[in-house]
Amino acid sequence: MIKRISLAFLIFTLTCNLYAQEKKWSVDLKEELYQVGWIKQSNNGVILASGAKGLIGMDNISGDILWHNKELKAIDKNSFSNIDGLPLFFAEYSPIAGKTRGVIVNSVNGDVLFDTKDEGYRIKNYTSIPSQGIILFELLKDKERILMSFSLETWEKKWLTSLGEVSGLLQKLIKRSFIDHGPHFDVDNNLIVGIKDMIYTIKMSNGSIEWKFKADKNLKALVYSEINNSLYVGVKKSKKLIVLESKTGKDITPGKLKLRGTLIDVTPDNANNLILVETEGFNIIDPLTNEFKWKKSFKIDFLDEVIPLESGFVAIGKNEKDGTIALVDNQGDKVWVSKVKGYSYYTTITSSGVLYISTERSNILDLNTGKDVWDKDVKFKTIPAVTFDEIEEKVILFENKKGYKFDLKTGKVNLFAEDIVLDNVKRKTPLLAEYVDGKGYLLHTDQHMSLLSPDGQLKYTKYFEPASDLSGFLKLAQVGLDIAGVDLDIQGSIDNVKMLSALSNGAYRTSKDQTDGKTEESIVSGLYVGSKGDMTTVFEITKKRYSNSKKIKNHQFVVAKIKSETAPTTHKIYMVNKATGGLDAQIQLLDKTPNYLIDEVDNVVFLNEKNHLISAYKF
Repeated sequence: MIKRISLAFLIFTLTCNLYAQEKKWSVDLKEELYQVGWIKQSNNGVILASGAKGLIGMDNISGDILWHNKELKAIDKNSFSNIDGLPLFFAEYSPIAGKTRGVIVNSVNGDVLFDTKDEGYRIKNYTSIPSQGIILFELLKDKERILMSFSLETWEKKWLTSLGEVSGLLQKLIKRSFIDHGPHFDVDNNLIVGIKDMIYTIKMSNGSIEWKFKADKNLKALVYSEINNSLYVGVKKSKKLIVLESKTGKDITPGKLKLRGTLIDVTPDNANNLILVETEGFNIIDPLTNEFKWKKSFKIDFLDEVIPLESGFVAIGKNEKDGTIALVDNQGDKVWVSKVKGYSYYTTITSSGVLYISTERSNILDLNTGKDVWDKDVKFKTIPAVTFDEIEEKVILFENKKGYKFDLKTGKVNLFAEDIVLDNVKRKTPLLAEYVDGKGYLLHTDQHMSLLSPDGQLKYTKYFEPASDLSGFLKLAQVGLDIAGVDLDIQGSIDNVKMLSALSNGAYRTSKDQTDGKTEESIVSGLYVGSKGDMTTVFEITKKRYSNSKKIKNHQFVVAKIKSETAPTTHKIYMVNKATGGLDAQIQLLDKTPNYLIDEVDNVVFLNEKNHLISAYKF
């Protein structure tokens, strides 16, 4: 189909420090789709335009229409999801006659690889398992859970199997994944999953259920041990740890594994043993004998988590007002115990000791003595914004108008910035941080940008009024802390906790880093066929090419509402320079609620305006 270049396109006026963007192409899809409801970009770069008369795939470089599937009309944008690392996506649409359908589509050519048709299946979630050559899709049919095995070799459905019914409307509407534990694979390559109070063992070749187990209450833990081909099952509020033979599901629980309290978790340690954590303490299970290694469990108040080390274990007790951190040796004996004020929402092991951040104080406990490493506590009332200074090789923390530099090697922390007032940022605003090469530390939200220099000077601070209301997201993390009785707003701050964990473990680059200084291209997923040692690569998809973001190395894109006393309110996309805060480029939008995409690899913005005009602008 020949691309029609629209005669009506945006005209930009050069102003101070701003320049007009190069329009690469513009295509009017009114004839093909009548109205374009939304646009997305697939993992292989194809621009997907959904409209009243079908779904179109467009070449992101030229704007050429690659394919047009007229059956996929008015796809629900909220149901759309790219399948990580693959040129595939799934979505739902409602045909004129019949039930809502779910489809898995190849974005290269628009082919529908799987269609739920009138069966009533809803695609809720998926898990890619390249080692098994499959994707596991989780489907719902009314209240019935369905698990589907989808082949990575043939891109076809292998089997469907039923896994009981969903209980409760809230679970059906909100929770995407219904698998609570697993998937695990035993020595016979059977698939094992835990759902609510059920365990299912499924034959991988045809999807038949080999055996299933029903517990008295919901499962708290499900761990598979390769050493003895057994499953260790913890049940909520149970006084017993259950051991099942993986091949048959037979209960082989020895009498000596009774619990004194209630189970918290079962996790592997560094020596292929299992750590049994319960309210009354923790112990080590030898999977060869299924007996406790220690005569007496180690106990601390409010035990919540155990972290294995080469030389022992760190036990963490969490309470709203007071907590405990203890070091335990491999024989189960106490090395030291330290009291912690407040609720410890983050604890990790560093080369300097045990780093913890609580609602009252933060410090590092020396591994040898359990004493504070820092001379003075650092007090965070909210989860700090976190980044890493590549030149100084220090972790940068910013919270409540203060900036800190934390040396992971020595454990020293220095306050380098005080009384930093950011525009329209309050104490509980969930800030994120990013290192800007040689310039300082970008502190940002979706609508806010500020730059703090390495010597603690605020270079700029800017707030951009959003085009529409950004509130209303379900604060699941906050709800969890509310239940625990902790008054701490962590909306939007989960990435900061993950960043702390990565930095503490020596990972100074993560897949979410936007700086390119030391980033290496790595394979996310691929398809390989053939025998081991003689594999043929069908395709490989890399993080570097197929990652869409509204941030690029030197700039961040912000949609802003522009009010004027003498002119109508307008909306623009600003390309904001991270180092200076300057507006290096802008696009005048035709719509109040714009639908746009940023291709960070090619530095292109794709716009869907007036529900039919798709344009690409080069920055």
